[in-house]
Amino acid sequence: MSWYKEYKDQWKEIIETVAAEEHRTTQMVEKDTIQSMILLGLSKSGISFVFKGGTSLSKCYGLIDRFSEDIDLSMNRRPTESEKKKTKRIITGIGDDMGFKLMNPDEIQSRYSYNKYIFEYESLFSEIPLAIIVETSFYQAVYPVETHEVGSFIGKFCRKRRIKLPVPFEADFVNMQVQSLERTFIDKVFAVCDYRIQDMQNRDSRHLYDIAKIFPEIDITDTTNELIAEVRKDRMQSKNNPSAQPEHDISEMLKEIIESRFYEKDYNNITKKLLYEDVSYEEAVENGIAKVANMGIFSS
Repeated sequence: MSWYKEYKDQWKEIIETVAAEEHRTTQMVEKDTIQSMILLGLSKSGISFVFKGGTSLSKCYGLIDRFSEDIDLSMNRRPTESEKKKTKRIITGIGDDMGFKLMNPDEIQSRYSYNKYIFEYESLFSEIPLAIIVETSFYQAVYPVETHEVGSFIGKFCRKRRIKLPVPFEADFVNMQVQSLERTFIDKVFAVCDYRIQDMQNRDSRHLYDIAKIFPEIDITDTTNELIAEVRKDRMQSKNNPSAQPEHDISEMLKEIIESRFYEKDYNNITKKLLYEDVSYEEAVENGIAKVANMGIFSS
């Protein structure tokens, strides 16, 4: 059964209306709606998932105005083997309940610290099935964690106009544990340096935009510096986070990234197409990593 069940015509009209009012594509509003339904299921699962990443910056904090299709999940502690198995059952179960097709079942193993669930769903606005991705990463504990209201385009549309939908929709607003802005900021700064070391550019320039949007919203205090040190220590334990190693000076790496214009091509060819606002590569750099580099707050 499709996610829209017996309310196909009503959902189509609702999404078209919200998309037009919010200046978004119908497929974007549809995917946002599906993301919210998945998050609702996760919030009721009994597992202490932590919602993080770019989609959380949009749906929880309203900070970024770009397309972000993945649901990134972690926990604020190391999960037990039993919890890992339950996580797989929960996520695949939510997919089954919504009528999704899991495209990569053989790649998902409950004992893995990282899994990527690729679900195919029937879209109201596409002749071919579309995909939505749920990623779980348990390499590192996520902290600090806050409880936030996770919004949706449809929920905000209805709340603003004080109207009620003609179809059942519990996922208009969902309360979930979310990674703090400060931690997301720190992770993204390390990430752009990690990808530079690994010579990875594909789609990763989006972090420049995200950092530029987050940076004005956080206060750099002694507590921030302590958190940076703590996160760096944790990231040192993973081979996937090379920039956290003590031989790397993050401020100098950011300056090299700026001078070499390492992410410029990817930003202009990929990231800008994902944005719903006009933010140039130069603006993203100037308002984000350039300020971070000059402050030197990531010095070892």
